[in-house]
Amino acid sequence: MTDKNFELTRRKVLAGVGGVGAAAAGAGLGTSAYFTDSESFDGNSITAGELNLRVTVDNIAHSTAIVRDNTTITPKDTADGNEVTITVADMKPGDWLILEWNPEVMANPGYVQVTSVDEDYDNDEGANPEPETDTNSPGDLGDALLSTIWADYPDTSGGTSPAALQPLDETTDLNDSGLSSYEAPTNVDGETPSGAHYTTMNEAHDVYKTGVLLRDPSTGDPLEVGTNSDAAWFYQLLELPAGVGNDIQGDEVTFTLRFDAEQVRNNGAPFNSS
Repeated sequence: MTDKNFELTRRKVLAGVGGVGAAAAGAGLGTSAYFTDSESFDGNSITAGELNLRVTVDNIAHSTAIVRDNTTITPKDTADGNEVTITVADMKPGDWLILEWNPEVMANPGYVQVTSVDEDYDNDEGANPEPETDTNSPGDLGDALLSTIWADYPDTSGGTSPAALQPLDETTDLNDSGLSSYEAPTNVDGETPSGAHYTTMNEAHDVYKTGVLLRDPSTGDPLEVGTNSDAAWFYQLLELPAGVGNDIQGDEVTFTLRFDAEQVRNNGAPFNSS
């Protein structure tokens, strides 16, 4: 079969239109009624989809009840908005605590980005009853307190040890060691026997202040966060190495994490692939 093109010039179009007009005039003679019909579609609506982010956080394990009682979470349990502020006070060498973070995105799945709010990060130099080598602001706790992120905490120790944490997130490992489970640091710098190097609060803040996108640990792809089984959990370990000296006495660290969500659908580069 050969292809045929149906072509109309302006002259042919005008002639055709005139012929249709004449035929219509002739058909109208002697008629006084014509078929009419109308249809309506009532109650039509288009509803925009919803995206609602909720974040819960809890101090689920700690070295002592004193650490638990001197850690302030604001809002205490649930952030039905974007920000949660943590204040860690009165930590002694050897103390630690684990915060369980649970972002959920209701109605439609979303990508979630976590940001340590730069203007809210505070590292106060407190009063120290003992001699110290550095009395200038900022305080020394931010350089001494280790802060690491872990993907899971299948706790089998009754909440009395961080040993069940696994694996270490690369954003809080200066050596990107791929450490599969918690190891106690061997020195105040946060180095471990297998070669991991835990970040301090100050170092972790520097990484997260520009925003970190939650990713699937098995694929590295942006994590699709929903509710229930699709919700995201991660665990933040704060620990003060036993060898830390007097310089941190009276110091206090306050940090704020902001959580932002973007829809999964039609979003090939969430948060510009940050």
